[in-house]
Amino acid sequence: MSTRRVIADVKAVLAAVPDPLVAASSDAVLSALADAHARRMRADEEIRLLLAYGRQFVYPHPYTLGELASAAGMSVSGVRTAYGPQDVAKVAAATGLEPVPSETEES
Repeated sequence: MSTRRVIADVKAVLAAVPDPLVAASSDAVLSALADAHARRMRADEEIRLLLAYGRQFVYPHPYTLGELASAAGMSVSGVRTAYGPQDVAKVAAATGLEPVPSETEES
């Protein structure tokens, strides 16, 4: 895959993450907490989608679990279970790519 294609794919994946609606509150602390929570939820979804992209859509050699774990500040087993079929489907819809079948899990 070309670097240009990967950059375009990553932009498409991130654009697929909706902006969470933050409940308006007249209380500054509660409003700030709700906003911080919304940002964290968006970041968590971005991470799941990027992990799915790195493992299921990059070919001929997907990123290893170790590479992704290091970049995401996660354990290898955390990366392995961080995303699911719904995340793979979102990446496919955002990029127009089909997931690459994997024969074995690398670490």
